[in-house]
Amino acid sequence: MKKILLRQLQGEPAKVDNKIINDWIAQHPAHKQEIAQLIATWRLSNELLKEPEFDTVAAWKKLDQRIITATEKKNDTSPSVFRIISLTKVLIAAAIMAGVIFAGWWMQQHQRDALRTVAAVTDQHFSLPDGSVVWLRKGASMRFPRVFNSRERKVQLTGEAFFDVKPANNQPFKIETNKGLIEVLGTSFLVNAGSRQERVAVVTGKVLFADKDHPQKRCILTSNEEAVFTGAAFERKTFTDHQLPWEEEELIFKEAPLEQVAKTLTIYYDSPVNIDTTLTSGAGRLTITASFKSQGLRQVVEEITKLTGLHYRNQQDTIILY
Repeated sequence: MKKILLRQLQGEPAKVDNKIINDWIAQHPAHKQEIAQLIATWRLSNELLKEPEFDTVAAWKKLDQRIITATEKKNDTSPSVFRIISLTKVLIAAAIMAGVIFAGWWMQQHQRDALRTVAAVTDQHFSLPDGSVVWLRKGASMRFPRVFNSRERKVQLTGEAFFDVKPANNQPFKIETNKGLIEVLGTSFLVNAGSRQERVAVVTGKVLFADKDHPQKRCILTSNEEAVFTGAAFERKTFTDHQLPWEEEELIFKEAPLEQVAKTLTIYYDSPVNIDTTLTSGAGRLTITASFKSQGLRQVVEEITKLTGLHYRNQQDTIILY
């Protein structure tokens, strides 16, 4: 009987098989239920065989054994087969649920870990995931996650940017630069992360500016205070509004000492400008009143020499006024 049932399930019945099976079913009411359960088991096995890397030979052997057992133990077959099917369904449902949960977790982690990079070919203004606002200067670049984690809001900056940070007491805002690490809770400030030196100027609030490699080397800045960090020490001072040209591409100097003008040009253009006082004594104390908008460094320096009567020369990558 087991061979006949197997041929029937495999779709290869002999001519007399159907009559034999029908006669067998007529012998006892339980036989019809056994046949139905065997067909269900067969179909379920076919679905499992579609899965990749499935051991087909082993599956056929297991199915043959199930059919043999079912036909030889008539009184116990129905509950046994039913339990097999029920267990299989539970395992499949559990596997699907685990897959859905894993996929959701992976997508969330992937979104959180994914970094977005903004490289400004012109001045750009955009919002961060927490609602903070950034004005990114032309030539600067910034990397930040698409979703901030619950512990901190951290970005990486090269070049100059102005930040208006949304307050979040339990989620500090951090800016990592080449040399420094800036931490705030909610404030507005300018960061210029040049290759030679870095500057932080605070408009409102309070900012912690630290050496990234030596965190114990730090300074705290409040409104209208700034610090320049070269990697060796912090140089602190106060500033006025016209000395913070972040929103427009314009540099404005009002009776500013030439020494300070040179430092501002160094930071703004990320190119060193020095004064040689050995040739012109007191050159650093000369004052400048002028504005420069959307001009290159060389053009600015040429105008300064006309205003002051000084000269300039190039020494490797440095412009020297004398």
